[in-house]
Amino acid sequence: MTTVHITNGNGEQIVGILQEKSREKRLVLIVHGEQGHKNHLYQESLAKQLPYSSFRFDFCGNGDSDGQPGYDHIEKDAEDIHYVASHFESHGYEIYAIIGFGRGSLSGLKYANTCERPLSHFVNIAAPFLTKDDALISQQDKASLEKNGYFMWKVYQKGRLNDFKVNREAYEAYAAWDNSHVIHMPKATCVLTIHSIDDKVVPAYHAAMFANKISNHTLMLLPNTDHQFMSHHDDLIDIILKYFDKHEKDAYRKAVAMGQHVSVVIPRWIDVEGVMNFRDVGGWPIKDGSGYIRERIIFRCGHLAGITPKGIETLKRLNVIAVFDFRSEPEIERQGHMPDIHGVTHVPSAMFTKADYSPAAMASRWKGYFEGPYGFPKVYSVILEKGAPYYRKIFLHLLQNHSIHSNKSIIVHCTAGKDRTGIFCMLLLGLCGVDDEIIANEYGLSSLGYWEPEEELQRKAVHLNVTVDDVRIVTSAPYIAMKETIRLVKEKYGSIEGYIRNECGLRQEEIQGIRDLMIVPIRFEERQLFRPKI
Repeated sequence: MTTVHITNGNGEQIVGILQEKSREKRLVLIVHGEQGHKNHLYQESLAKQLPYSSFRFDFCGNGDSDGQPGYDHIEKDAEDIHYVASHFESHGYEIYAIIGFGRGSLSGLKYANTCERPLSHFVNIAAPFLTKDDALISQQDKASLEKNGYFMWKVYQKGRLNDFKVNREAYEAYAAWDNSHVIHMPKATCVLTIHSIDDKVVPAYHAAMFANKISNHTLMLLPNTDHQFMSHHDDLIDIILKYFDKHEKDAYRKAVAMGQHVSVVIPRWIDVEGVMNFRDVGGWPIKDGSGYIRERIIFRCGHLAGITPKGIETLKRLNVIAVFDFRSEPEIERQGHMPDIHGVTHVPSAMFTKADYSPAAMASRWKGYFEGPYGFPKVYSVILEKGAPYYRKIFLHLLQNHSIHSNKSIIVHCTAGKDRTGIFCMLLLGLCGVDDEIIANEYGLSSLGYWEPEEELQRKAVHLNVTVDDVRIVTSAPYIAMKETIRLVKEKYGSIEGYIRNECGLRQEEIQGIRDLMIVPIRFEERQLFRPKI
């Protein structure tokens, strides 16, 4: 271990510990959180167990580093990470990953979104997404802020905890911090968020917000522990080590097949105001490594009845020209129509009739859902039987209105963007040669992108005479359900292509046309992974 001093732009000394492991120049930066320091909590133990060299350091105003602490120093701390990274890059290191905790992770994410060469990995631990969330400030501090205009904040400096006043201006500056920039996280950066389910300091829904915004994202939730994972540091470290090990053994090989530094296998989520579960179907690799699914041509989502004017502007920027709506009349009556949007054609594509939505018919059709993931294919087999002419319509639209030189796009959706939409996406991706595992995991993303309020779950439970837990199963998107559905398609129709040829009625040249349109038969170039610092 070597103590290293790095000077930032203000002439302040940033102090940290370099722990070298091998001749390989991959370096992991370990970033502490609020009231923390370079050896806080799990950090020293993690550095010893990581297979890579690491540098853990104190932000300015903390630990052994120079300067004054600041409650609202997220941006300043991000700049300090830039200075640290630049120092080691000048010595031949590659900044391979950042492991950040709490507020320090916010600075790390800002760095990850502004560095010139994207990180391979970012581990985001117990960080708040909405800094203005009232749950993040204690009632005692809130009362003091109202009464005195400040509250007391403890910061670890030079081996002891010191008290500092946080005035209203500093608190409001912190609360105004905007994490929405993470939606632009480069797809080359794999992000792992780890959070305690029982976190009382930063509630677990903050982790879900990161999951919904970051495209290439994995979410891990730990039960029976607190914000700092006390008594569970070994479990936390184990998750991190297994994550890196998995990527070394699995994702890295996939990346080599794609000619990339890291695997790019997750479609990006897009924030369309008023619409849930909106994401790009593109970006997935073909299993033989020969290409990837074209992006920005097909989007999937929940219904668009609640889309706002801002959301409509987003659709215009995405060059959407057609929306295929699988909802039936009763769903539209309950949720509403998509508003008229200039230049966008609404294509009604209802698979089920009004009679199919009677309580008796729904209870019968949904019986498979209530059996759990292995029962889902029973429901999806009905969708496959009824949906073929509507899926055919989408395939033909793509052939007639889109090309590899066009920037036009379409949306496919139902109510949640999960079942009828999910089956279409399975057929499209499977036809193009995406691996079954990836298709099933893509389907499972709807568990993050769509949810219903408790009162709506209760309303449906009463309507169907079932329990709320039964309805929760219906709204879930379990990975195994899609794996079993793919197996069903292959058993019943011979292959996904067999279904599209025989049930949707596409000729062989039309099937090849879909593949030619949807598959980009080139490898990503490394220059595409570079961005100027902003």
